[in-house]
Amino acid sequence: MTRPATLLASLLASILVACATPAQQVAPRTASTSAPLSTQDHAMSSSLEAHALPGARAAVDHLLAFLTTLDSTDRLKPAPLGHAFGVTLGPDSENGAGWTVYHSPDIGRGWTYWVQQSDARPSMKNGFRFWFDHPDRSADATPVCALPLDRLRSTLTAHGWVERPVPSEIGSILAIEFSKNDVVLTLTPRDGTDIDGTACVLAIQTSDGH
Repeated sequence: MTRPATLLASLLASILVACATPAQQVAPRTASTSAPLSTQDHAMSSSLEAHALPGARAAVDHLLAFLTTLDSTDRLKPAPLGHAFGVTLGPDSENGAGWTVYHSPDIGRGWTYWVQQSDARPSMKNGFRFWFDHPDRSADATPVCALPLDRLRSTLTAHGWVERPVPSEIGSILAIEFSKNDVVLTLTPRDGTDIDGTACVLAIQTSDGH
């Protein structure tokens, strides 16, 4: 349900850098092991965030504030999510019973964002998704580049989330997972875009990974 995107080289490269340590050496950590940002990289990320639409920046601030305190899938329910974003989640007509969703008004230039929640099932935990959306799938995402990958990574790891790569059977990297207690967030290359060399996160979701 995230906005479809190409497997973007910048985000994939960031994943590969973060996962360059051999698998047997990967261990729980509270800080990112990726190379530190240069002053120029940090300036580019800050500039993109500053020029993002106010609605996009506000949505990202709500998202990060919620994730920094999230410590259990028990909190992935309509009321806590609605309170965190200052909205009300309603029935999700596309998915039916056990799903709720909020779709924002236009935040500028045709962009909106979604907050989606799913109730636990016998084989699944409560779930959550956040993503920016545009009816034109080729639209420039610069207006919603409010969450550079380095900001997401540094914020989560500073609040107790453990980052790890998800390898494929042939040794490539499929995704990054951030875990904390029973909550697992998943980020794949299709959840981001490249803006002038900066990997911007447009979507993130929970999964039942461990």
